[in-house]
Amino acid sequence: MTDLRATAPIAATPAASAPRPRVRVGDAWRFAVRNRLTGSSSEETRRVLALTRERIACEVDSTDPAFARGRFVYTRQWNLVSRPALGNPGDAPEDVGQWRWKPPYPQFRFPLAPGKQWRGTARVTNGATDTTNVHRYVARVLDPQTITVPAGTFAVLPVRYEAEVTTEGDDPPRVWRNAETLHYAAAVNLFVRAEYGVTGPDGTVARDALHELLAYTRGPSAA
Repeated sequence: MTDLRATAPIAATPAASAPRPRVRVGDAWRFAVRNRLTGSSSEETRRVLALTRERIACEVDSTDPAFARGRFVYTRQWNLVSRPALGNPGDAPEDVGQWRWKPPYPQFRFPLAPGKQWRGTARVTNGATDTTNVHRYVARVLDPQTITVPAGTFAVLPVRYEAEVTTEGDDPPRVWRNAETLHYAAAVNLFVRAEYGVTGPDGTVARDALHELLAYTRGPSAA
């Protein structure tokens, strides 16, 4: 196995494009997470448990006690299909349910290339709480960069995702705004830096979080 804390190459030339990720069972990523609203820090890990032709199943965990840890399912393009919902302490999984995306969370569309754009509407539903949120989104690939994070220096293609989010049944509708910038590095088959922001209907910032890669470990067998 390879841990890129020690061996990540210096990327002198920014990436011109990025193919679909080639992940393996056992691949693992560890991130430093900083909540820029509260100043608190935690670590988050993502490990590939299983692969099919269409899906990547991961175990996602965090040192943040409020994190909704568990099995996250993605497409082979790292677009989220389902994940555990956030509950209160003591809640059982059947009480809080899962969030399920249709179509899958459209953060990526490979191959990535500067200037590429996609837009549309996605619905995320939790059957246990009978909640459906509607995302009207636009995403675009920004100019290539070379950035340094704790795991090393990487050539990246940043993807900017922006969405207006409403909840079905709200009258009048309340609009939340999501803004995400994911610095995708083909060298690790995932982003190495991610910035997540959410602004509430009243203009108050509800989330401002930064993820930076600490380590990447390659799994033992190709998929």
